[in-house]
Amino acid sequence: MKDLTQCRQELDVIDAQLVWLFEKRMQVSREAATYKLENHLKILDTAREAAVLESCAAQIQDPMLKQPVKDFFQEIMRLSRQEQKRYLDQMLSTELVGYMGVPGAFGESAVIGFFGEDCQRTCYKTFEEVFSAVAKGEIKYGVLPVENSSSGSINTVYDLMGKYALNIVGEQLVRVEHCLLGVPGATLADIKTVYSHDQGFAQCPVFLGEHPDWVTTPYFNTAIAAKHVAELNEKQNAAIASRLAAKHYGLDIIVPDIHSFDGNHTRFLIVSNSPTPIGAPDKATITFSVRHERGTLMRALSSFVAMGMNLTHIESRPLHNSNWEYCFYVDLTGNVSENNLHILMEALEHDCEDCRLLGAYRSAKKD
Repeated sequence: MKDLTQCRQELDVIDAQLVWLFEKRMQVSREAATYKLENHLKILDTAREAAVLESCAAQIQDPMLKQPVKDFFQEIMRLSRQEQKRYLDQMLSTELVGYMGVPGAFGESAVIGFFGEDCQRTCYKTFEEVFSAVAKGEIKYGVLPVENSSSGSINTVYDLMGKYALNIVGEQLVRVEHCLLGVPGATLADIKTVYSHDQGFAQCPVFLGEHPDWVTTPYFNTAIAAKHVAELNEKQNAAIASRLAAKHYGLDIIVPDIHSFDGNHTRFLIVSNSPTPIGAPDKATITFSVRHERGTLMRALSSFVAMGMNLTHIESRPLHNSNWEYCFYVDLTGNVSENNLHILMEALEHDCEDCRLLGAYRSAKKD
């Protein structure tokens, strides 16, 4: 029979092995966390954890230890989830992301929706400043709007995508929800002047129609309008902007959800110097121009059909150095594997010029 000293010596050896295995498990957990981030998966997978617990219990020979081993591994998996969250928070917090506008803009909402609340982010005055900052390596990612489901495409951003050789690595949809914001204590009866972007006014016609005496004053964007109202600090002024803008500038939500069109979304693209997508690609964007010859555009579009791809959006922009000739931007879904896209680009080059794959990326899902 072993004495206590011998038992403790054996336990010390076993504990050392457990410590080594625990550290190894945490390292693999971080790798799993990176995969989950890239594929937009949740940290907790209840079905997977339940299967692991049952498997562990099945391997125990002593029936009295089946529940204790479940408890043991349940705690290990809790610590693994905790480490995954810590690791991802640290990873995202070191990636600087840029957007156009000021804090509280819908661009910031897109950043938060894609990268999380804790990511480092900075704002720029113009879309081109965002593109330039990414191109120079000053920020890792830029988040830029390309179209709104009510008002259409944002041509400036499309033109800048043609100018800068950046890669599309992700996509985010932001639901446009407008609120009437005022300084603390302001009521609907106090309001005389309302500030917002033209689109903010255009998306709230029914509510504004109920207050014909208000003066509507266009501003640079909705978040800057909210900031302006906060700086004026007068109850007679209000802004049409987001809940996030209210939070940033200490404003009250006088009337929530005043937009007339439910389901209004703005689509944002995430651009980077690196072509590596964030998530498993199921969508791609390409750009090309066609020679000014009969049938070239039709033959180009037929290439998508031949590859079994679905054309979800096409945008044309004039070439600045050539009258009546255009550059096309096309969004595709379907089998966007590297091999399929390579075959597609080769087919396009027979009839098109300046063909470029802007990126293969994971499509955004509506909230």
